[in-house]
Amino acid sequence: MRWLILALLLGLLVLAGSQQPEPIGEAVATHGQVEPLPPVPKLPPHIIAIARLRLRESTLRVDPMSDFNLVQNVAERTGWAHLYRERIVVSLENDDIFRFPILIFVSEHQPMNLTPVERERLRRYLRGGGFLFVSECSAKLKLRPELRPELQALLPESKLKPIPPNHPIYRVPYRIDKIVPARRGGKTFHEGMELNGRLVLLYSQNAEECSWQSWRWTGPLCACLPPDFEYAFRFGVNLVYYALTH
Repeated sequence: MRWLILALLLGLLVLAGSQQPEPIGEAVATHGQVEPLPPVPKLPPHIIAIARLRLRESTLRVDPMSDFNLVQNVAERTGWAHLYRERIVVSLENDDIFRFPILIFVSEHQPMNLTPVERERLRRYLRGGGFLFVSECSAKLKLRPELRPELQALLPESKLKPIPPNHPIYRVPYRIDKIVPARRGGKTFHEGMELNGRLVLLYSQNAEECSWQSWRWTGPLCACLPPDFEYAFRFGVNLVYYALTH
């Protein structure tokens, strides 16, 4: 009987070792060239979509499902029938970004390093009515410089500064009275940039996308220990609502 139990335990260990773990939002080093982006779908005019921004050196291996999970959660919470529920990834190599009202950029282990052409394209996007959400995990800043200088260079006429707690983005549809920081170096506020009274860029070091990434799994597993699901998704819904209505 003892040998049988040992054999069963050994079999379970082999099985567990053969299974691939779920991605948990951590960046994984890759080798070789970055895979080409899938074609951007042509959507009918009444469909609204959110796009994930990939830069030249980006692998999208940090929180790879966060944007997809956000869209699914927003659709479930709001019932918006015109929200496109599939994932779309765009780059700054062409004008595809101008087809989408909201861009999400999740920082990785490299700085942004925008070229003049890329910076000008993103600047035109923001000045033309687009909205950019930039999430930077503060726990990983020891690996590279933070993005703040690069973001400020996008809009020299605006100042990247803390967003006041009574801003409309924290009031509709959900009332958010407190910014829940990541538990490793997070902030109790967000920063943003405005043009003509409209918030066009929101910069977070609280890793809300880490909670979006871990949704329906075992919990927020990222190294930065992000905020809880309910806060993160309420914030995400408000983010989308504001960007689509302003």
